[in-house]
Amino acid sequence: MFKFLAEETDNREKSAERIAYLEQKYGIVFPDILRQLYAKTDNTSEMHLCVFQIDGFEFEASELISLDTEEYSFEYVADMDRKNGFLPSEYYPLMYDRGGATFYWSADSQKVFFVTDDDIENPTLISESIEAFFELLDNSIVEEE
Repeated sequence: MFKFLAEETDNREKSAERIAYLEQKYGIVFPDILRQLYAKTDNTSEMHLCVFQIDGFEFEASELISLDTEEYSFEYVADMDRKNGFLPSEYYPLMYDRGGATFYWSADSQKVFFVTDDDIENPTLISESIEAFFELLDNSIVEEE
């Protein structure tokens, strides 16, 4: 699993601290699969481009959202979403596509949704679980030429 990562690095200690902070701040629990993912990457933007289809529509995932405090990190995006009232309160950012649209995971159901800026009111269900989403990514890596 996590073949979609460009490379893996031991990031257990740093990610565990950051996840504990985010869980406390937002009153959520990160699923084990996300803990495992972030324990394997410290450069969260480094992933392979993944392109897949759902119900005849093409989607791509190109950048994992960082847990760190950099611009457009998990905390920044979650705070902006809540400030602006854009999305359901249980949605948390996971990845971007190349155009900046966002894949979110639901803290309530662990389903994965895709949301574009021009259609925020109508999130697209991508996967019934985060695990299934990661499997989809692993099977849709675009080979570099």
